[in-house]
Amino acid sequence: MRAKRLLRLLALVFVYLLVAEAGLQIAAYFMQRSVRAGMPVAWLTGNQRVLCLGDSHTYGLWVERSQAYPQQLEAVWNERGLSPKLEVVNVGVPGTNSSRVLRELPQMLETLDPDTLIVMVGGNDFWTLPVPLDDTPPRESFLERHSLLYRLYYLFQRGREAAAPEVILDPHAKIGGEGRHKIRVGDQEIEMGFAAGQSSRGGGLGGLKRNLERIVQLARDRNRKLYLMTYPSKQNPYITASMVIQEVAKETGTPLIDLLEVFAKVCPKTDCPDTVFPDGHPKAPGYRIVAETIADRLARADAS
Repeated sequence: MRAKRLLRLLALVFVYLLVAEAGLQIAAYFMQRSVRAGMPVAWLTGNQRVLCLGDSHTYGLWVERSQAYPQQLEAVWNERGLSPKLEVVNVGVPGTNSSRVLRELPQMLETLDPDTLIVMVGGNDFWTLPVPLDDTPPRESFLERHSLLYRLYYLFQRGREAAAPEVILDPHAKIGGEGRHKIRVGDQEIEMGFAAGQSSRGGGLGGLKRNLERIVQLARDRNRKLYLMTYPSKQNPYITASMVIQEVAKETGTPLIDLLEVFAKVCPKTDCPDTVFPDGHPKAPGYRIVAETIADRLARADAS
């Protein structure tokens, strides 16, 4: 009798899950027809999550963490009263190579579950070694790809998680050597270090272009919005990396936030002491310009 009751209970739960899944699929279908959007994260959290990926320009080298562009973006957006509210996650790590971002991106998507990605990376590819990459594209399970109920569960889990990602820098890291940086989310750790050196295999301009193309494709496969962003600095190697970023954005049809163009107007001269440090990293006012530029672009995209 107990076995039969258990089986009936399991069957009933299964039926309820199928009905819930069908309801979500129907709702998503009509939403896609009416507003050209899938099931929004805002249904659960009220917020859209933006994940900012990159190196020291994203991390906010030489400024307080609150002055880096991701934190300022969240403040600018919410100060303007734009909807839905943004929660912006900064996982920029100094010295990061584009191959490292590519390799760890699937785990970050699964762990942090962002709606939108902003990627500015490549300036370090010319002096750091690329990490080994698995040529086999990461696979999603059937439920991850097709079940909105499964997606809803992950959004619920995300809403419950209070711990923000923590970027842990190696105190012994140095340019020309190595840095064993990490991103910690709860009890999970993601390796995001670097090692100095040059490699003819998987590095340089060709490696950066391939890595960016794969990052774009991975975001599309996972149904995430993605913006590529150039560096604000006209110095090398940043301007060289920016040219590759521009090329990939054009060839793949990826939205581009062109900070190189924006800062060329703000800082027509190489020396721009009020906005940019001598090494090309933005100061707090420079990051404010970055944040406002991104906010304007995201607002236009939401309005279209």
